[in-house]
Amino acid sequence: MKRIPATVYILIAVLMVIGAIVLYRVMQPLNINGIELHYLPDNRLRVRVNVATNKASSVQIKYWLKGGRDTLWSDTYADRLDHAVILYNLLPQRQYAYQVMAQRGSDVDWSNVYTIETKSIYHTTPYFTLDTVAESIREDMQGRYFLTQILTEPGAAVILNGLGEMVWYEPFSKGVKVSSWTADRTVLCIVGSEDIPSSGGDEIVEVNLKGEYVRHFKVGKGDMDKRVHHEVRKDAEGNIYALTFDWKVFDLSSVGGSRTDTVKADGIVVFNPEGRKIWEWSVLDHLDVLHYPTILKDKGDLVHGNALYDDGNGFFLMSFRDLNQVWKISRKTGDVVWKFGEGGDFPMQEDDRFFAQHYAHINRRGELMMLDNGITRKQSRALSFKLDEVNRQYRRTMEITYPPTFFSSVKGNSALLGERKVLTCLTDPRLFVLSDVAGNLLWKISVGGDPYRIEEVPLIAAP
Repeated sequence: MKRIPATVYILIAVLMVIGAIVLYRVMQPLNINGIELHYLPDNRLRVRVNVATNKASSVQIKYWLKGGRDTLWSDTYADRLDHAVILYNLLPQRQYAYQVMAQRGSDVDWSNVYTIETKSIYHTTPYFTLDTVAESIREDMQGRYFLTQILTEPGAAVILNGLGEMVWYEPFSKGVKVSSWTADRTVLCIVGSEDIPSSGGDEIVEVNLKGEYVRHFKVGKGDMDKRVHHEVRKDAEGNIYALTFDWKVFDLSSVGGSRTDTVKADGIVVFNPEGRKIWEWSVLDHLDVLHYPTILKDKGDLVHGNALYDDGNGFFLMSFRDLNQVWKISRKTGDVVWKFGEGGDFPMQEDDRFFAQHYAHINRRGELMMLDNGITRKQSRALSFKLDEVNRQYRRTMEITYPPTFFSSVKGNSALLGERKVLTCLTDPRLFVLSDVAGNLLWKISVGGDPYRIEEVPLIAAP
């Protein structure tokens, strides 16, 4: 009988041990092996929780303000053995409790409950003071969140709750000229130094709530060859669109200028998610500069575009402060479909004329809505219009006239909050206000800085 070599027995024994180890690990229940809390010195309203598990699993953390009623949830982190979970939506100088959940199929393990103590915010951030809140909406406002920005240097994108408390911010060395919330639960920002005029910047940054840069476009790199200003948003396909500075050389000698005069105005640029420029448009292709009445005086900033909105149907709405007009522009052809406002295609009643308007957009009712800065009347209004585009007729559906002390000559915005309330940023008096559609003031926050805009964002920590 042939003798079996000893190496075969050794190999069999090794395989049996490996099999036993694998079987043990398969049969062993899921366990959370380690939890480490790390405070992040660069951002006092975010913490990192490192979680280690004995098996690859998804991890999520629930956390709550001690003494509070709401349970918050982190993002869900996919199957791994080690996770670095970022918690946000935290208030400064508060005590929170948190508990880790690991899950692998139907196998779930919960940790003990641990404590977080947040610190005060020492970065250059503005204060927000809740001046007024109607008791009828106090509880509702506690569960609402709003995005705004700090224009000066150093700047920041900021999210605050309805009681004026900061719950999230992302600091920048430059100013955040404008910001917007995306359907991907990220914040888009135009970032630029204070010496760039007209709310302009030389960077577009998309940052998620964990503080990670998702996209970062810079002038001079890739297809971003011009500065942008006043507006940056995403369309339904995930492309990023913005207003951009544009210029062309014209012969203005017939109106008292030179044969090679540079006229500066505004344009539109669209980048795909990879940063490739896929569409561009210039207002200078649609203006007769030789017959523009103040061309020599205004050639350094002609018509001053200040808002851009994709209506989702193949058209842009573009607001021009100095024309007191909103244009509808075809994304397919670049043609101007109509002009609404002073001297436009819709004959207007005197009381409906708006001046130096901002944030022209289509609201949830399908109406054209804006903040009428009202520089001619020295009184700001929130306005909404129902347009009959075929017959070039309109009907004003809403007017909220703000008191003279709320007058804002520049910037700002108005938008519906729900169906029967209007949220407005008034830059000059540094106010955020909420009114009902009859104009009754329900909520007011004073801002320690010059806000450009405010918009509601969804609950930023979802289960």
